[in-house]
Amino acid sequence: MPQYQRFTPDDAAIFANDHSELFGVHSKLTSVSFGDNHMNQVFRVKNQFGTSLIVKQALPVARGLSEQWPLSLDRLRIEAEALIQLGKASPDHVVEVLHYDAEQAAMLLEDLDQYELLSKTLASGRQFHQLAEQLAQLLAHNSFFSSDFATDIAGKNTALKKFNNPQAQQVVEDLLLSDPYINHERNQHQQHLQQLARQLWQDEKLQAEVASLRAAYRSCPQALQHGDLGCNSIFVCGDDIKVIDAEFACYGPVGFDLGIFFGSLMLQYCAAPGVISEPKRAQDQQNYLHNQIKECWLHFAKTFLNLCRQHCRDPLFSNSAYQEKFLQQVLRYSIGFAGAELIRRVIGAFPAAEFKQIANATVRQQAQQQAIQLGCRLIMLHTEANSISQLLSPLQDLQTQ
Repeated sequence: MPQYQRFTPDDAAIFANDHSELFGVHSKLTSVSFGDNHMNQVFRVKNQFGTSLIVKQALPVARGLSEQWPLSLDRLRIEAEALIQLGKASPDHVVEVLHYDAEQAAMLLEDLDQYELLSKTLASGRQFHQLAEQLAQLLAHNSFFSSDFATDIAGKNTALKKFNNPQAQQVVEDLLLSDPYINHERNQHQQHLQQLARQLWQDEKLQAEVASLRAAYRSCPQALQHGDLGCNSIFVCGDDIKVIDAEFACYGPVGFDLGIFFGSLMLQYCAAPGVISEPKRAQDQQNYLHNQIKECWLHFAKTFLNLCRQHCRDPLFSNSAYQEKFLQQVLRYSIGFAGAELIRRVIGAFPAAEFKQIANATVRQQAQQQAIQLGCRLIMLHTEANSISQLLSPLQDLQTQ
């Protein structure tokens, strides 16, 4: 059995050619490394006719992070299987996994070279009017069919073992639900945010709410979650989306993925006046983002309830009052995790690129401060929220400031 070795570009080309019939015997392949991060390396393999595929390989040591988060190569198996399962929920809106190799911790993916990263397109003021509906359909179907509503105990326990991803979960817990609330060396906030950061570190009521979110993330394995579903994990082309990068996938509370997505859109909302030069266009973009959050939740809730009525296995879970109560909990989780995502992308490690694009220092500082204040407000209200308006009203308040 071949031992793991870190791919060179030539190795990636051989891997792609061996596990795909797209290229053909007369293909002349080129392989270019791109998109490397702390945890993986990625190659685009292309022939002389323009046909291309992506090779992604997990690294045995997370570069720059190894002392903090040792990671198993098995995480790529989890990512591959999560993408396949997400693809079953919505085949047209998840990147296709073509092959996975356990020994080399590598997988072959379709190339989304015609697609653009959602975060960059939103920052330029572009709008995608099917975004909310497509993502809601994907999340509702995936969450329902991986939850207790659609699986029995044996099936659920098998899935929990299959997607057991404790090392990746530790990264999420630390970055999202711990570091920003303590004076941790991984935090990368700018000096002008130091006073706000200290307030977070000393706010016991806020930290109690964050602790409840962390407990839910750890102890409520309700359904399979992508684990990092922000605008940097979504590609767009025309009005179509493709979800990528599920390396943090695990079972968790339904509402986690929604919350990360909502928080990511809210970051765009806060940054819009700084990255879009015309005030009218910036406000129009904020209105669009506000509406996408609302539509995403409404589509998700409607689709989830329809699936409950049609496919629920358990007679007690078929109770409509329980289903409404469950969705209320989902909404509360999504609000809380949205707030945590806002704070960690300003105070914590790997700060949001959207704010770095704001040239005016005063406007940038104001946007960052708004994101922190918005995040705190959402975290504090999440346990009592009853409607999507309680998630959205703080956004409208920002426009009046």
